[in-house]
This record gives sequence, structure tokens and C-alpha cells, in this order.
Amino acid sequence: MALRRYDSRAGGSRAGDGDRAGAAGLRVPRPGAGAGDTSGHHPTDRSEPEGSAPATGGRWVFPAAVAVFAALCLSLVGWNSRMPTAQGLDAPADTFSAARATAHVREIAAAPRPSGSAAHTRAREYIVRTLTALGIDTRVHTGAAASHRPDLSPTGADSRYADLRLENVVARVPGTANTRPVVLVTHYDSTEAGPGANDAGVPVSVLLETARALREGPPPRNDVLFVFTDAEESGLLGAQALVNEPGTLPSDAVVLNFEARGSRGPSLMFEAGPDAGWLVSTLAGRVPGARTDSLLDAAYEYMPNLTDFTVFQEAGHQGLNLAYLDGYTHYHGADDSPEQVDPATVQHQGAQALGLARALASADLARTPAGDSAYFQAAGWFVSYPLGAAVPAALATAALGLALLLRLRARGTLTVGAVLRGFAVALGQLVIAAGAAYALAPLVAAGHPEFAHYYDIGGHGPALAGFLVLTLAVGSGLALFARRWVGTGAQVAGAALLWILLSLVSAVMLPGGSHVFVWPTLGLLTAAGVLTSRAGKTVRGRLLAAAVGTVPAALLVFPLVPLLTNALGLGLVAAPVAVAALLTALLPGVLPVLPRLVPVTAAVVATAVLAGTALLPRERENPVRADLLYLWDADRSTAHWISGAPSDDWSDGFLPAGTERGSVSDLWPGWRVPVRRGPAEAFPLPGPRVTTTVVGGTADGGRRVRLTAASGRGAHELVVLVSGATVRTWSVSGVPGEHADDPAGDAPWELWVRQVPPGGAELVLELGAGPATVRVIDRTPGLPGPAADRPDGARPPALGVASLGEASLATTTRTLE
Repeated sequence: MALRRYDSRAGGSRAGDGDRAGAAGLRVPRPGAGAGDTSGHHPTDRSEPEGSAPATGGRWVFPAAVAVFAALCLSLVGWNSRMPTAQGLDAPADTFSAARATAHVREIAAAPRPSGSAAHTRAREYIVRTLTALGIDTRVHTGAAASHRPDLSPTGADSRYADLRLENVVARVPGTANTRPVVLVTHYDSTEAGPGANDAGVPVSVLLETARALREGPPPRNDVLFVFTDAEESGLLGAQALVNEPGTLPSDAVVLNFEARGSRGPSLMFEAGPDAGWLVSTLAGRVPGARTDSLLDAAYEYMPNLTDFTVFQEAGHQGLNLAYLDGYTHYHGADDSPEQVDPATVQHQGAQALGLARALASADLARTPAGDSAYFQAAGWFVSYPLGAAVPAALATAALGLALLLRLRARGTLTVGAVLRGFAVALGQLVIAAGAAYALAPLVAAGHPEFAHYYDIGGHGPALAGFLVLTLAVGSGLALFARRWVGTGAQVAGAALLWILLSLVSAVMLPGGSHVFVWPTLGLLTAAGVLTSRAGKTVRGRLLAAAVGTVPAALLVFPLVPLLTNALGLGLVAAPVAVAALLTALLPGVLPVLPRLVPVTAAVVATAVLAGTALLPRERENPVRADLLYLWDADRSTAHWISGAPSDDWSDGFLPAGTERGSVSDLWPGWRVPVRRGPAEAFPLPGPRVTTTVVGGTADGGRRVRLTAASGRGAHELVVLVSGATVRTWSVSGVPGEHADDPAGDAPWELWVRQVPPGGAELVLELGAGPATVRVIDRTPGLPGPAADRPDGARPPALGVASLGEASLATTTRTLE
């Protein structure tokens, strides 16, 4: 932005010399005036050069224009971020209706439906019945699958998953001249924690309503498949079964996966498969209201989240992944009920599903162009360019910044040392503001019990506003404090250097997200170039500088703040605060006078807003979630309570309030997540029945072992833990493991087996040399003894995101020499 200096004696702006671009420009010293001085303090010269704008009025042209352009951009962002109006039951038959879709939600999400449960069976039968009534050929694909998904482990271990009975629903609308099939996918199971109205009751209902609307239009050219997968919540196993069996899903199918990770907000396309540039363009060009940004895709690669789309990508399918993120505190909880479904969100995701289905079903997909792209939306426009252009664009921006610095250095206005000091100030603003937000977030959320589980609170908008005002206080305060050490021009130049470095780093590390830094930086540098040239003396020049300096940042950076907050939660509000700090670091280049009351006033307002947020009552409809395990060690006849939840009124009835978190590796080898544990009253449970047989050896001293395990109390879920020896290959009831396993060191090997038949499961393991210990655990929902007799209202629901929920475990151990 503009580069200028403050008069340290007057506390305001200095009048400049002949090359000063109004009040928002750079002061170039006269010959002999100390060109090498970088402190920002020059002999006072209050005369106005001939031809320059009056300091009293002209100096406000630039900041006023910045304010106007920022307001216009924010208005455009808000206008293009509107949610659609939910269509009612009277909507035309060939259009998507949220009212018709939400009727399905009420049927599907009446109760929790984990895979294999009665509610899960009812949901599947409802889906089949609905699709069949539409005249769509529908069948249930039954199979089994195993996968290695450590990121999904509730214990933090290196976990594998297997399901011995998976039931996927596959429906097909035949095309008239199929060139390539289009597959719309979601899962129909939920966690045990709640009825899963949003995850994934809404996507299931969206696909059912999309199928109905598609049938009302002309027959599609390409085959359109509607797939409802099983056991997504327990290892992505339904999708794995589909790709494992040749012919079940066409190998060249384009996959569109629909998900929910919240309860409201827009549906975002956040992940694209390989060579998906043409698909992204189709979404943006053919689907009204589409929301996407390659930053989402780039950032998602670094996150531990998985969906069914992960499986389809691994199998080589092209496609897109779409989900809505806002309202995270209802996710995987007891209150993820039909009452928490937002009709506008249903309408938005439905419009995307139907729009994409129609666009792709009518296209010639026999030859689609290769290549990935960087893309974003700005003021309703979709911008896309090859992903490989990210680094050249960042280098060009850096070159422009270097040229501008050399020009100003030649004038004696700036030195490298001054710019580096300005960089330190800008970086300090970012670190202090983000650090303060990270430290204060738990305090602000202390009165909201849901924060302990989600690292977020319901309705975090006021808290975000408070932290943004705090960012303004930190930025303006540090700018005023540092102005005697670093001149204003150097402060802004240092901030621009920080933007340039972020452009370069993001272009290498996060090319799909580099546009967030590259194009605003290009605008800032262009604005600085105009303001420090002859054009900067004119009103038109200042207006041009205000436009190019403000519009890219406002359109690309401002929307990032709420998006990051919704995606990461209040616990990581430091991320959007850091983004805001990048903007406040440029504040000295915008305001001709930075009043000393700005940081004080902002600090007072931020304190009031954040304190008010801390005192807000928690959402009544969002009950506290807790998890509790009863573990009975059948070999040693000992009982234990285990909880991953913080202390609360309910769990304190089992574990003392002061119980510290610690390890349970002695009970469950490989468990890495710290939990609270304590002794429990003995409620003996029959341990799993386990037999082991060595069926062969290997040349290096290893052996093949057949292990059979069955629950002694009718449990349908087993966990097998092997420690002391590596597991090289494995299979369970004839289902092979996806790859050889050889954990480093002595890390235990862990396998979860679900839908275990009454006769048990049979594992064939190839073990490395040395003795091995095998521990088998069976799991059933619910708690034994008095805990099971409490009314539902007195017992919080199970935590479904990162724990084992409210369950009873029994263990049996065997040693293999």
C-alpha cells in the first residue's frame, strides 16, 4: 500500500518533498538531507511543493477511496454468499425441493443407525423402497472389506478395520448413449452418538430428491448411478467393498460425493480428484450458487479427515467432494436431529447435486481434458488457471516487489535495514495477535461445555468479532509504538515483504491456495508503485491505487476469515486472526493520521465483546457429550472406568473430579490418547473366546498363525491387538488385508472387526520372529450395573468423534512363543 512517515513530534503526518505522493506517499530527502537515514526522522520541512495536492484535503482521498472500495467488495461478497430460498412442496416437479428432501430426513434419522443396527436396516429398506417406487433399478450389494485407516482410530493407534457384512445400495438410471457413467455417492450409516440427521441424513435425502427430479426431466445421455455406502463411519468400508469387487462400480465413473460436517451453511466443493480442472469448470459454469476454492482442496490434503471419496480417489476415479461445514457443534452428537436441519442448506446442496447430475449426464465424457487448476470465486466471477502457474506468478510478484524496493532505495527513501525492521513489526503483529487469540479462546469458551469436545462453541460469531477487534488493537498499537524506531514507510514496506514471502512459500507448499496471497500482494505492490510515482500526486492516481490495492485483498482475503473459523472452530481462531493481522499491518499506509485512541478504543471494545461472549449461556439444545468405558480384564479379574471427556457432573459419578489424564497402555497396548481412568466396581463380563494355532513357519523364524475369536456375550465387534512381533500379512474370515503391515519398533498392531457373526471371526496372521502377545477385546454399547439403569436424560450421549463412546469392554489375552 502507500508508504509514508509519521512526524514523531507532532504525532501525525509530515508534509513531504517534491516526490511525495500526497499525504500517502514516500518522502524523498533533498540532496544533503541524509539519504542514508532509515529511522524516518528528517529535518522538518512543512512547505508544500509546487503542483502537489494540499495536505489538508487531498491526503484523505486515498483512505476514503480504500474505505469505499472495501465496502463495495464486502457488499459483493455478502451478495454472492446468500443462501438460496428453500423450495416448498409445490415446487415444479423437475426442480429440487428442500421440503420434499427433508421429509426423507425425518424418516431416515429417527434414531442412531450405526452399521448393523436395526435402525440402519430400516434406513436401507427405506432407501430401496423410495428408489424402487421411482422406477429406478435398485439393488443391495453385499460384501466384506478391510482397510488400514490410522487417521480414524479413536485410540490414536495404527488401526485397521474390517467389516464382515456390508450392504451398499446401488441404483442406476440408464443413459440413452452412455459415454461415461456419473455416480452420486453418500453414506447412510451414522455414529452411535446420535441420529445423524445431517451426517449423512441430509446427503441421503438430497440424493433421493435428486433422483426423483432427474426422472422428471429428459432421459440422461450417460448412465447415472446413486450409491449409498455402508460403514463409512467405521473405516470407509462400504466404499472399499465397492472398489474391491470388479464390475460393481465402473472403473471410469465420475464420482460426486456428498457429505456434512455440521448443521448449516453453504455446501462447499472442498476436494477435487486427479485431472479435475474440467470438472471444477463444469461446477462453476453450470451450477448456480456453486461455492469452491482450490485453497480448500490444497489445505484438505494436510488434514486428518477422510470420507468415502478418499477410497474412490485411491481407486483412480475422477470426481468432486462436497460438504457443508458450519454448525460444527451439532456434529456426531445426540442433537444432530431433524430439528437441526437447515432447509436453506438442504436446498443449496440439492441444487448442486441436481445441477451437476444434469450437466454431466448430458455431456460427452468420452474424452475429458487432463490437468489440475488453481481456482477461486471473486464478486461472482470464477477465475481459473493452470496449477503450474502458481510459482511463476509468485516469482513475478516478488520481482515487482524487488524492483519497487530498488527504486525507492535509489531515491534514498528506504533501505534494506529499514524494510527488515518493518518486516519484524508486521511479523510481530501477526504473532502477538494470533498468540493472544490462541491463549484467550479457551478462556472465552470456558462457560461453554461443548468447547471441550469440539474446540468450538455454538454461535461463535460474537467471539470472532471480538478477536478481530483485538487484532486491530494489537496492530494499531504496535504500529504507533514502533513508529519512532521504524518509519511508517518502512512499516508498510515490511508488511509488503511479509506478503511476498507468504506468496512464495504458499506457491511451493500450497499451490492451490497461493492465490490468496499472490493476487492481493500484486495489488498492494501496484498501488505502492502508483502512489510513489507522478500519478500518485493526482486524485485519479490515488483512486486507481486504492482500487488495485483494496479490491483483490477484499475479495480474496475477507471471505477467508469466517470460512477458516467455521472450518477450524474457535479453538483455532488464531488462524483467521493471523489473516486479519496481515491486513492490519498495512493500516499505517492507509490512514494519513493514525489516532492514538484507535488501539485503546479497540482494546476496550474487544474486551467487552469477548467478556460478553464468555458469559453467554450455552445452547440449550446442545447437551454436553461425554464418553465412558467400562473395561473388564477377564484374565486378571479387574475392572476399570475410562473416559476421554473432561470432568463433568455425569462422569464424576464414576471417576473422581480431580482424576488426571494418563496412559492406559497396560490395559490396551497402543492406546495413545491420554484419558482419565480409575477403578470400577466388579461387574464380571465373560471374556472373548480365543484359540490360536501355529499352522506353519517361515525361513527367517516367523510363523503363520490361525486365530479364532468369538464374543462370549453376543458382541458384534472385536478388537485384536498384537504386540511383541510384527504382523507381515493378515486376513480376516477370508478378507485379505489391503497391504503388508510391518510396524516400526514395538508398536502394537490393531484391528477392529465389526459385524462379527455368532460363530466368531477367523484371522490368519503371518508374524515375525519372537514371542507375541495377542489381546482380544469385545465391545457392546451401554454400561453394566447401576449405570445402565439411569434414565436417558441423566446420561449424556456417547462421543462419536474421537472415542469409543459409552460401552462395555471385556478382554482376553494369549501369548505365542
